[in-house]
Amino acid sequence: MHYALLLLTALLLTLQKVTQKRFNTTCRSGAFLFGSMISLCAMCVFIAVNAVNRNWSWHPSLILPAVGFGLSHAVGTVFVVLAIKNGSLAKTTLITSYSLLIPAAAGLVILREPIKMTMLAGILLLAISLWLTNHRKADSGEKITLKWVVCVALAFAGNGLCSTVQKLAPHYVDGALNQNLYMIVALGLSSVVLAAASFLAKETDRTGTLRRGAPLALVCGLCNGGVNILVLYLNQYIPASVMFPAMSASQIILVFIYSLVICRERFTKKQWAGFAVGILSVILLNL
Repeated sequence: MHYALLLLTALLLTLQKVTQKRFNTTCRSGAFLFGSMISLCAMCVFIAVNAVNRNWSWHPSLILPAVGFGLSHAVGTVFVVLAIKNGSLAKTTLITSYSLLIPAAAGLVILREPIKMTMLAGILLLAISLWLTNHRKADSGEKITLKWVVCVALAFAGNGLCSTVQKLAPHYVDGALNQNLYMIVALGLSSVVLAAASFLAKETDRTGTLRRGAPLALVCGLCNGGVNILVLYLNQYIPASVMFPAMSASQIILVFIYSLVICRERFTKKQWAGFAVGILSVILLNL
């Protein structure tokens, strides 16, 4: 059951990437505003879930994880879009995919989760699979700009720290406290910060971004909210050193299938090898 939910989480993450890519082909500006809408929609998911629980009691200890997740979510959401705009999609996808190794490392180092040889082998194969599947000959001639390096570094840090906060919070905050509530505050903070950044950055064509980007932001935000709810639940049952690498490896398989069946892409031998290594990685991580 838990691993079926893990696969669902990977599917929702894949749908997020598809909608983000679609936004980049639809809108030439408005990354901050688009990110704000995503955070707002994700927040609505948590409000709906918490309305069922009817637990709205706030505790000051929730402030730290709320601020930590909110800021890292804002950074990760917007700089993925900006990195894709300012550089190679393949390289951006590769580097941001590695960000899930941050919470995995936190599980091993901070939470002292048990280490198994199959797990280490699975993580190593995951790293190899990510490189192989994102390999593009065309990328070799692309210039790497300072702007892209900064954007992709911030996207990497933001995405990795989001999951790290979620994993560590229950160990430093009373587990009986409502995690949904701090996520509502965190996503609200993320939405406000990105909306303010949109005005400070003087993004052009906000009306066009709202008209064309809102449906995509709704889909992406609902997927984002679903991912975070599932991660909070699965954190209780699956070690971070297993869950996040397995999630990343599952994404490789799903993106590969989507690209092959829906986009009708043709793949190189290296990419097919990466797909095979990704499957092997998932098997080893779940032993």
